[in-house]
Amino acid sequence: MTDEATIGRMFELAIAAEKAAQELYQGFEKLFAHQPDVADFWAGYAIEEARHAQWLEQIRDRATPEQLSAPVDPLLWQDVRHSLPLPVAEVLRQVQNLDDAYELANHKEHSEINVIFEFLISSSTSDETTHLFLRSQLQDHIARLMFDFPAPFKSATRRRAVQAIPGPPVP
Repeated sequence: MTDEATIGRMFELAIAAEKAAQELYQGFEKLFAHQPDVADFWAGYAIEEARHAQWLEQIRDRATPEQLSAPVDPLLWQDVRHSLPLPVAEVLRQVQNLDDAYELANHKEHSEINVIFEFLISSSTSDETTHLFLRSQLQDHIARLMFDFPAPFKSATRRRAVQAIPGPPVP
């Protein structure tokens, strides 16, 4: 992969970030398998991240070569480069309890990657229905963390009491 600041390269990085988020949430699912409601929540989040990657791939695949080779504003490119996720295994090793996982997810869901996702949607398709649908899906996804997290664990105190139970080492 090159490091050129093009729309096509931004798609590559955004897709990779969504796939890394999927892997992260699958890791959370395993760390909290002893809490089935929590594990199910993280599994659902992982599925949504996979869907985000698919949407980006579909939008990229419909873009013209000219669109994909178009340069990206240097400041936006700098934001993209700074928002790349850490290796998932490294992040998972930092999770000691459910609150750690929740806060990492909250940080990820409110990161610059969503700005990049929206930029790619708006710069690569002129279909307003698609724009509205994808933005709605993204907003719903972010809201689920706050509103749909299992009720017994909505407080930070309760989340800190649930310890992560690591399985075999993550490669």
